[in-house]
Formats: sequence, structure tokens, C-alpha cells
Amino acid sequence: MKNKKNLKFSTILLGMIFLFSAVVVSDEKSVSLIENLAIGVDYGDENMMFGSVSDIQLDAEENIYILDGKEFRIQVFNPQGGFLRSIPIKKGQGPEEVSMLLGFAVHPDGLISIYDSAGGKVLNFDDKGSCQNYFKLDFQAFDIKHYKDGQIAVLGFNNDLGIHIYNRKGDRLFSFAEPFSLPSRMSKYKDAPFTKFPMKFSSSGDGTVFIPNPHKYEIRIYEDGQLSGNIKEKSDFFRPMTIQGGKGEGGKSYMSVFFPTVSVLMHEDIMYVTIRGIPVIGEEESKSQMQIYKNQKLIHSLDVKGFPSAIDSKGRLYLSAFKEGFPIMKRFILESSGDF
Repeated sequence: MKNKKNLKFSTILLGMIFLFSAVVVSDEKSVSLIENLAIGVDYGDENMMFGSVSDIQLDAEENIYILDGKEFRIQVFNPQGGFLRSIPIKKGQGPEEVSMLLGFAVHPDGLISIYDSAGGKVLNFDDKGSCQNYFKLDFQAFDIKHYKDGQIAVLGFNNDLGIHIYNRKGDRLFSFAEPFSLPSRMSKYKDAPFTKFPMKFSSSGDGTVFIPNPHKYEIRIYEDGQLSGNIKEKSDFFRPMTIQGGKGEGGKSYMSVFFPTVSVLMHEDIMYVTIRGIPVIGEEESKSQMQIYKNQKLIHSLDVKGFPSAIDSKGRLYLSAFKEGFPIMKRFILESSGDF
């Protein structure tokens, strides 16, 4: 691995893996995020160097799993930031290999589930990186998360529903979540499965799932497969799904799709909804908006440069970040001048 990382990261499937920086701009209510851990260097220890920080997950001991999508590996650290081990992901088309990495989930016991979009399969690895088993899906999925009790939640349109719960052996246990309605401007794509749901969703790991509407600012909350909440807000940062087509080189037709990216993290009765802003050409850092809810009521809003992926038992947020041009992970704790 070279000491200096190439920060031009080729994204997978419509650019769903994003890199962010985590610099916070506090609002007028004196709410801010205070950094208390950073992991990553631009040269030196290769275990601390990332080609990308594509996703961040935690296990029950709150060890930190950082998915480096560019280098096809997972770096594992203890809660203090000490390096524990590196888990390589075999790249290829074999049974235990991954050719298009689209999602990963960490279970409380450290088992890791990885979704290979090109192979249409979910692979399960133990905490040392040994493949335990894999199973095929009979539909096109987009994302996976830990659901609860070691179960795997898979996002994808199948049998008119969007969330499908599997055990580790690959048995489908049940499905839920009806598709979102299409706006009139998207009517000609009404039969396209990818318009029914977002490309990413969130899970609290206790049977609670958050599904953003790709067409407007709306988040459906499901508990144990039942709809329990529906947040509808406004944000200048939210941009609905758009589809563009045309003729490319050689007269070949093409279609490009932009999906909004929304993260939802929950700690006790506080929910953090982060909406990724539109990237600015020439800038590697993109400002996003974090909206903070208590009991599903909006109480604060912060502009952030970053995108959170995980939250721990103390309410600390884990964000992908940049430091002087190279990708790192940062952990933040929320501080406020008043009570929520």
C-alpha cells in the first residue's frame, strides 16, 4: 500500500458510498458536537491508513469496525481507538468472494454480514474474518443491516414489500414495509423496482428500522415489522430522487439516478437525522444537515460537514471525516447549553 492514498474513490452502484468530513457549525441554540476520538493517519502505520471510510459499525463491546471500501478490508479498533485486527475481503466472483461491495452489517457478537450486489449474495464472516456461510437472494437488494438477535435485515423490492428479515442460515423469516408512492413526475418509472425504496436504510439493532422516502423528506419508523411513526419535515438539504438519460459515446443510451442519502441514529428518546447535502465540484468536503428529534419532535438543527454511521450506548456519534485531505473516522459527543 502506498503511503499517500489516492482520494479519488470510484463509487459503487450510482455512487452510494460517500466520503465526508466532520466539522460542525453550531446553531443559535448552542448545540455542538465535540470531538473525543480520531482514527486515521496519512502515512506510517498501514493499519491506521484508509483508502476510504465507507461505513462504520459497532459490536456489543463497542469495538469499532471501519469499512475501507477502496482497499476491500475492514479495520477493527477497540473503543479507545487501539488497533485490534484487519479483516480482508476477498475480491472476486467465487463463492466466498465479493465483486461489488454494497453493504455491511456488524452483529453484537462480532459476526459480519456483507452484501455482494454483483453476486446477489450475503456472506457471513466471524470476528476473525473467516467465512462461515453465504446465501443467495432471489431479488435485487440494495443494503443490509443487523436487525436483532443476530438476524439480518435486507432492503430491496420483492413481493411488494421492502424489508426482508433473514436468519444467518439464509432462511427468510418475514417481510414488511410497503413501497413509497411515486410523484407524478416519476410516473413513467412506476414499474421500476428501484423507485419504490431508497438505496440505504437504518436500523437500531433492536427491531427498529428507519426507511427514508426517496421522493420527499419523510421517514417511516417500523418496530418489529409494524409501522410506529412517520416523520415529515422540511429541509433545504433534501433533494428527491432524480433520473437523467441521454446518449453517450458511440450513441449508446444511458440512465443515471441520484438517490438522496439520509442517516437515522437513535439513542434513548433522541433521534439524529442527517441529510447529505449536494457535493460541490472541486471540494472533497460536503456540508450536510443534522436534525435532532426528541420523541419524534424536532428540537434542534445543525449544519455539519460529515455523515454519521453509528452511535454507541453513551450517545457518541461516529462520522467519516477528512483531516488535511486524507480520510479518517471521528467520534463526537453532543453538548448543549440547555436540556433537551
